Amino acid sequence: MRRIACLLLLGSVICYPAFTQQGGSDHLTGIVVSENGMPVEGVRIIAWKDATTDAEGRFDLSNRPSKDSLVYIDKDGFRPTTLVIRSQTNALKVILEDDSKTTWAIPSCLERHVKTSPKGASLEFELPKNAKVRGSKDIDYQDYVMSLTNVSKPLQLGYGPMVIPFQMEIDLTLRSASFEERSIRSFTESGQIIGHDRRGKTEDGMVWRFVDLSSPSASVSYKGLSDEEAAVYDRIIDSACQLLQ
Repeated sequence: MRRIACLLLLGSVICYPAFTQQGGSDHLTGIVVSENGMPVEGVRIIAWKDATTDAEGRFDLSNRPSKDSLVYIDKDGFRPTTLVIRSQTNALKVILEDDSKTTWAIPSCLERHVKTSPKGASLEFELPKNAKVRGSKDIDYQDYVMSLTNVSKPLQLGYGPMVIPFQMEIDLTLRSASFEERSIRSFTESGQIIGHDRRGKTEDGMVWRFVDLSSPSASVSYKGLSDEEAAVYDRIIDSACQLLQ
């Protein structure tokens, strides 16, 4: 029997071959529904080509790559979902989770009244006293590398439009045994989505995390850490606050 596999995130994802295909063998077809089983229209499907679900929650992507690839599924109000689509997968069903269950609302630094570092950036963090931070600047970004004596690899902090390590994130996701993600919302009254927080573990047991924000343009990341080391950096990342513009 041919097996079809899709990586399961915290949001439910079901992949199966017994699905009436709209296209040929080189198509990936699917249906997106809410937790109550209702089809979701207008969901953005971002992959080797982009699509939007119709009134029945269905989509059809042609020219599916012959190798494993990622599909990003996104609609405001629902938790963002990333799928690893194996080369033999040709149909899937996605159940989207209510975004309010997991979204991360980053507070303003003004409201928290805490001392944070590095200074002068749009996104700041509470750093341990023994943290060593090295910074560099270019026209389009500011880059900081933070190291601790009890963690084997550095934490990368970046600000500016050129800092998001997108390809590295794709490579790690494809090699991961598990991963999860959530949206990041502004502390303002509008509460709009300003970024995504993705965390996973590769097959060798090493943990990675990438936080990217569009407004302010910033990223925080680490990779290749043990669970214990990752927990140290997670506390720093989760202390993030946003400076008022």
